[in-house]
Amino acid sequence: MGVQNKRCVDPVLEKLGLGHFFHGNKPLVWIVDDSTCTSLCEDVAPYNAEESDLSQYFVKEGEFGPYASLLYDKTFKKTFSPDTRRGKRNLLNLLNDMLEGQIPQKIMDVASQQPELNDSGSKVSKSSILDLHCRDERDNLIEIEVQIQRETNFLKRLVFYSSQMIVQQGEPGPDWDYDVKPVYVISFARFRVFDDNRPLHRAGLLDYETSERLVDCANFTIVELPKVARMVRKSDSEVAKWMFIFRYLHRLKELPPALKTEKFEGLLPYAKLARFNKKELKRYRYIMHLKWDRYAQQLAFAEDNPDFVNKIRQETLDAVRKIMQKKKLSPDVIKECLDYSASNG
Repeated sequence: MGVQNKRCVDPVLEKLGLGHFFHGNKPLVWIVDDSTCTSLCEDVAPYNAEESDLSQYFVKEGEFGPYASLLYDKTFKKTFSPDTRRGKRNLLNLLNDMLEGQIPQKIMDVASQQPELNDSGSKVSKSSILDLHCRDERDNLIEIEVQIQRETNFLKRLVFYSSQMIVQQGEPGPDWDYDVKPVYVISFARFRVFDDNRPLHRAGLLDYETSERLVDCANFTIVELPKVARMVRKSDSEVAKWMFIFRYLHRLKELPPALKTEKFEGLLPYAKLARFNKKELKRYRYIMHLKWDRYAQQLAFAEDNPDFVNKIRQETLDAVRKIMQKKKLSPDVIKECLDYSASNG
């Protein structure tokens, strides 16, 4: 079995001794051989010890750093507002980096669309943060939606939103020729979506046999933030740096050296908690404390109920053993896996 990636193991699950098992068909933690662990699926060198340890740049667990999370709606809209000069520059940097390789030309201009209800008439089923009209270097128009997504029916939501953006391009009358502009949906997920170690997935409409793009009208970029490692260095891709800053900005005291560039330093003035008014700061801290309280309750339960924890752990080990036997894994592999769990309980 590969080496367990300790950076990505939830301490609650680790205390239960279940750190490397699955719940249904979804992994509870990210497990990957260190030899293949990269911030993206890229051919990059492994991190050395100095690059891996960024603890000096992080605040302690439960403390507030000087910056708000970019996943917080108000912070995101201030930082990436297409209606301000600096916000538009931040947004163009984000879009061009996240969509590199998907868009044929660089995006040169961006403007927000008027907010609308989705076609179902629901005010709550649409969770997008920005709906954008964009123009590239060749003056082509494309539509982009950037969103922080809910977990329920995640992938179907992406299809639904992209379909709305396509339908809204329609024009009444017999003369419209269905020449729709390309649509791109960029989604940041706070949870795991796919059963792999890749934090970034890009998708479109492809031919099954050749894997060639069929049409360019619907395109998806999905970032799974829990899979983003707490490491970043100057040689990493710009996409990897964006994922790191979306995942960890609210935990940082200051930017690590890899992010001390004009591009990323330009985000900080809008994310400073010191710029929040009293009401905004109170609401932000309330939302963040809800997350910490849930985590603390889980950890306390594991510590206060050791007999129950051991019982559940043993039942899980027995269930895993049966699954492995059904899959006809060798006795040595089964023993190695179960012995590893026992030694880390």
